Amino acid sequence: MKKILKYTIKPLALISSLLFLNGCVTMDSPATRVNNAKQETPTDRLTLGKIQQTLKKGMSQSEVVTSLGSPNMVTRDKDGTETWIYDKFVTETSTLAADQRAGIGAGLGGVSGNAIGILGGSIGQGSSASNQSRTQKTLTVILKFKTQTLVDFVYNSSSF
Repeated sequence: MKKILKYTIKPLALISSLLFLNGCVTMDSPATRVNNAKQETPTDRLTLGKIQQTLKKGMSQSEVVTSLGSPNMVTRDKDGTETWIYDKFVTETSTLAADQRAGIGAGLGGVSGNAIGILGGSIGQGSSASNQSRTQKTLTVILKFKTQTLVDFVYNSSSF
């Protein structure tokens, strides 16, 4: 009997101490907003406001490229009118996450004569929720040039 008791005391003591340490209570409720969209500086972005402020009839092609960057597509018709198309598309994803946890535990263990006693318990509760939203935005700008001078432009912006 002493051999059995000798080999079971260490594991039981370990289990008892783990149950006792489980008595910690934690409660947290973080709510975080994470935006996964590509971070750009405001001067780098092609926005509707930038189009409205920048484009003026009579601008040269080099002024447009300096302000807006290179177009996505360039075509020329038989009359010599050059058409530039800027077409931008962005998807923004936002996640709102809430995580709540609670736990309580207790443990008691010991050896008395030939009897070994363990009493332990644990109560736990947890929840996790997230809310994700996705927004897609488009901006299309069409510029018409004659002899490298801006003669007309139109733009369309949408969000869905």
